[in-house]
Amino acid sequence: MADAAVPSLRDRVITAAGQLFYADGYGVTIDAVAQQAGVAKPTVYAHFGSKESLIEATLVRGVEEFFADLALEVTRHDGDPVAQLLAPFDLLAKGLPDPEYHGCICINAAASFPRTDHPAHAVLLSLDARMIEEFERLGRAAGARQPVLLARQLLVLFDGVKARGLSDSSDQPARDARAAARALLAAAS
Repeated sequence: MADAAVPSLRDRVITAAGQLFYADGYGVTIDAVAQQAGVAKPTVYAHFGSKESLIEATLVRGVEEFFADLALEVTRHDGDPVAQLLAPFDLLAKGLPDPEYHGCICINAAASFPRTDHPAHAVLLSLDARMIEEFERLGRAAGARQPVLLARQLLVLFDGVKARGLSDSSDQPARDARAAARALLAAAS
């Protein structure tokens, strides 16, 4: 029986790929990923089949980790629906300023793979849909009259923070977006 604390080869490869893609972009080679993960190149292909599938798996993991963190942040503000609505912006600001911040891995993927037939595109569409659903749910709980409209507006702010992170690694964009989100909620309530 495998030790639960020891990551599987697949997990090690995804972790290595995520670190390298984030630090150096999606031009990183499979050789570099294999070396970082401490596996042979054929092992990477045995688990993923292609670099595109590895990119997709890396993005899926990033999205799942973000939503797990978001659920914790929202729960932390239980009983305060406005703070819960603003929690995604608080989460973006967590850990900043950070000179090693290279933006959001998903925003970076959107810029790197604009073609809709790339596997990353489906992950990014799923992320947007989940964020709109979450913002709509949180907006409704915070008293927004038009939670669907508010959710779309908040998604623009949310993505804007992540895009600004490419040139501003401080927490200022997230704080500015949080203030704008509060104003949007006030106008929508």
